[in-house]
Amino acid sequence: MDRKEFLKLSCGLCGISLIGSSVLLESCKKTNAVNAAPQGPTVNFTLNLGQPANAALNTAGGSVASNGVIVVCTTVTSYYAIAQACTHAGCSISFDKTGNDFVCPCHGATFDTNGNVTSGPANAPLKKYTVTRNGNILTVAG
Repeated sequence: MDRKEFLKLSCGLCGISLIGSSVLLESCKKTNAVNAAPQGPTVNFTLNLGQPANAALNTAGGSVASNGVIVVCTTVTSYYAIAQACTHAGCSISFDKTGNDFVCPCHGATFDTNGNVTSGPANAPLKKYTVTRNGNILTVAG
């Protein structure tokens, strides 16, 4: 292979690699969190507040993770629930009662009590679920 052929081949391969890398970079581009659909599983389950595993839900600020959802007690008669998997990388988020928000331990994303992103790198909100109480039974659906 002479020098001229080598340069043509090298430039051609370089051009192809630049096109490929631009496609990869575009796929990592963040979407607008305001327009992104909330993400989370579809669920319909119950939690018995009389069971020891759910005892944290009898105290304001207590939380329990179940079926891919975090359920939080705000007062002894009020609850909310959001999807547990961070929309950035799928790590399990936890409830931070001091900040009254949800935190992802993997990359530091935070979400408010409605599941909205308050700090990235997550770019889509978490799904929020309906929680109803009937006696000692909480039903989480959505």
